[in-house]
Amino acid sequence: MCRLLRWSFLALGVAIAASTANAHAKLVQSAPPAKSTITSPPREIRLTFNEPVAVKLSGIDLTSSEGSKIVTGAAVAAVGDKNVLVVTLKEMLPPGPYHVHWHVVSADMHKVQGDFTFEVRP
Repeated sequence: MCRLLRWSFLALGVAIAASTANAHAKLVQSAPPAKSTITSPPREIRLTFNEPVAVKLSGIDLTSSEGSKIVTGAAVAAVGDKNVLVVTLKEMLPPGPYHVHWHVVSADMHKVQGDFTFEVRP
């Protein structure tokens, strides 16, 4: 009986560890795409994750190459898809490189963050 109980706890621990390790949100796509050069300034930043994210606890910081913060709207979920975070831009981006720092809270309530860049050319 004691051996069965030990094996049960071991199996439970492995199952919990496996589910926790796979539960963090991962960025699978962005628009504009990471490291891209675009010729038309975007009206929004769209981030697609492998799982739903807590929108109210998520967002982005968008900065120019000089480090100036670009004003954005609040992060919202895409209509019908809680895996997609959408942030509208309050102003037209002039040509130049931009840095996106994103942060989301995944389904397991862990904060996940990352960065990517894109460039707007005339």
